[in-house]
Amino acid sequence: MGAALTGDAVRRRAELRAKASGLTAELAAWTELSQAGGRLEKHHTQVAAIVTALDAALAELGPRLEADDVEATWTGTERMLIRIHEVLDFFRAKLTLRMVDAFADYLAVADEFVWECYRPARDRAAGAVPKEPPLTFLGPATTPFTIPRGVSYARELGGAISSGTLRKVVDRLPVPVVGIPWFQLRHLPDALVLAHETGHLVETDFQLTPTLRTLLASAVPGERLATWRGRLGEAFADVYGALAGGPAFGGALADFIATTPASGSKLYPPPAIRLHLVAEALRASGLPADADALAARAETDAADLRADAGAVARAFVRGPYPQFGGVALDEVLHFRYRRDNADAVATALLRGRVYKGADDVRTLIAAAGLAFARNPLDYEATTVADKILAAARSRITSGVRAATGPREAADAHSTRDRDAGKAVFSLLAE
Repeated sequence: MGAALTGDAVRRRAELRAKASGLTAELAAWTELSQAGGRLEKHHTQVAAIVTALDAALAELGPRLEADDVEATWTGTERMLIRIHEVLDFFRAKLTLRMVDAFADYLAVADEFVWECYRPARDRAAGAVPKEPPLTFLGPATTPFTIPRGVSYARELGGAISSGTLRKVVDRLPVPVVGIPWFQLRHLPDALVLAHETGHLVETDFQLTPTLRTLLASAVPGERLATWRGRLGEAFADVYGALAGGPAFGGALADFIATTPASGSKLYPPPAIRLHLVAEALRASGLPADADALAARAETDAADLRADAGAVARAFVRGPYPQFGGVALDEVLHFRYRRDNADAVATALLRGRVYKGADDVRTLIAAAGLAFARNPLDYEATTVADKILAAARSRITSGVRAATGPREAADAHSTRDRDAGKAVFSLLAE
């Protein structure tokens, strides 16, 4: 038996137990909110992953709560508790926004759009237990970004944990996130750019980078290969966005990058070359007329880069991708059969009618982009954004978005999440 505790030690132990139990109770409350029928039911598996991981981290802290030397260690234990809270707060703030009426519909639609772009890759991927559906959130960055790939995450972080450590923690947790600028809340065409961000997650989550490097080397001459290697991630994300959003993605991207440097950067090809990438991805996936229209907008004298863009886009679309069973990328995801439907929705809405033929959010968001590109004034006058948002919201069925399936899969997810929690604790203790 340990030595008898002093009055101060008893008080410190009781205090720490209360603070730890407060965190346990909050995790239980988030779990309850994410059950079927709850306000966060679409985030059931995301919440489960976060809760399981943080429960595991909290369990690692458990022995400190009962230690005989609690008076000497209680400040360190408190510090660890607040650090675990700060990790939770990274997700807490994003989940809480979904319970505010002003943001709930937009975030529900953004979540569904990103999920519809991400799920085809997730369903095709073999091997490791996949991450949960991406979680979108509104933030102060001026462009959409992803974590772990994004760099604007630094604005989100701070407090008791260094931004570098919290970045490692967030990377270790199995819930990818996609940030959206606050000002996109009322401009749906910009939501198409989230398909590009989803491409970053697909590359990272399914470990496509080695395959992409091989495909790139087969497409680009040696003297220009180093430049394209630096731009690989952004080039792939543009191609993925084209397959996810179709020609509307190209139009939205053209607006989005209109003010970026004409020469590009180490990470980004020049704007005109990015549009050629998208155009050639559309062509390679069976939409040649749309490819021609977009390519005509991309004026550039850089004939070599334009030729590279075509070769890179074709290589990325055709693959093959061992991670997806050896198929081409447009066998995983494409817009061919949605293109005419999206066009019909856009036409009807610009004429003040409601077109009910779109069955999914990807088609509806693309229709918003097509309508805005065709006639911005009519888009505004006929309240296309409100109609698309309402229609998209109605397409989201009730129930959990991504159940883990068989018991074996659920067990694998739980093991993954507990391991993540232990890793989180180790990172926080550094």
